[in-house]
Amino acid sequence: MKKVFTLAAVFALFASTQAFAIAGVGAHYIMNTGSLKGSSGPINLGGGFPGEIISVNQEKTSGLQGLGFKAWIDILPFIDIEGTLNIAATRYKTSLVIPTLTEDGTIERKTIKLSYTPEAPYSMIFGDADPLFGVVNGDLSVTYPFDLPIIRPYIGAGISYFASIPIVNASFTQKMIDNSSELVELLSDPTNPENAEAASKIGSALAKTLQEESYTTGVGGHLIVGLRAKLPIIPIAAYANGKYYFGGNTNSQFTQGFVLEVGGGFAL
Repeated sequence: MKKVFTLAAVFALFASTQAFAIAGVGAHYIMNTGSLKGSSGPINLGGGFPGEIISVNQEKTSGLQGLGFKAWIDILPFIDIEGTLNIAATRYKTSLVIPTLTEDGTIERKTIKLSYTPEAPYSMIFGDADPLFGVVNGDLSVTYPFDLPIIRPYIGAGISYFASIPIVNASFTQKMIDNSSELVELLSDPTNPENAEAASKIGSALAKTLQEESYTTGVGGHLIVGLRAKLPIIPIAAYANGKYYFGGNTNSQFTQGFVLEVGGGFAL
């Protein structure tokens, strides 16, 4: 009989325990449904050459993925507070179209894929990689919880700080070429046999320009709906958040989408 009462007491404690902790820290996977618009445009070489056009074509892409880190406080009355750092990115394709001298002496328009070498920033570990677009954001959220056994759903809002990587489009490539008199001279004469070396030289200049370029930054806000789940006694919690961002002054070509965070961590 004593065991029965003990089990009943444990069950009652388990059922009445709310899914909250004093505080917690965790890591999560990020999926951002935002999209990056494509763009194309001509390049001005400061005189150039008649009848030929140099242009940059940057393709559109969508769906950013990444990792994030979170810390939260549940012990405050009426509200919870959480801070988040998210880093999400995607790759896209950019190409430069230039007039090039062929072996038979004619001039044809040649498409050169712009990519990063392994030594360049934001590159892959091995081999060349397409340009990378990424958004880093820091969020401070205030949420209102609905206490239920095991699961703690909540809604709220907060402020966000955004920083986004520059996009390799026509205006960015124009800046890159303007900073290199060697490239201007090379590209302005399609009859120059060394014009075929433009691909590697443009890649090097691109990496240098990216290192010197500042991130696009700004402050905006977000709405949040989510839940945390935590078993009694066990100091482990799982969580899932859906966020909608607004403002932030990210690059004008990027349209922010719905962001999903799914992860877990340590909670006292």
